[in-house]
Amino acid sequence: MSQSISQDRDGFHVREGEFTFLEETWNLDPQSKRAVTICNLFVNHHYGISDVARVLDENSRNVVLALLKKGIIGDRRVQQTRPPEGIEHRTTAVSPNLTRKTP
Repeated sequence: MSQSISQDRDGFHVREGEFTFLEETWNLDPQSKRAVTICNLFVNHHYGISDVARVLDENSRNVVLALLKKGIIGDRRVQQTRPPEGIEHRTTAVSPNLTRKTP
């Protein structure tokens, strides 16, 4: 993973524009090989999540989890920490020393 881009695909924010992997994939465990293959198909070959799942006879959920773990896509469940550009949210601070006097 080397180049960051801003792009949305299949409803996810794609963080990586290129996926590079070890040339020595022969010594990886089967689960790691599967994750590398998923990332390679999604990023370098521009397969959609459903296409990757179909080609590899894999569950779409597992494809998404592999892409999340490798940092290829952003997690949609994480909320934005600041408001969108152009929207201002101000709060009023009230001093605890202020008391209301009644006549």
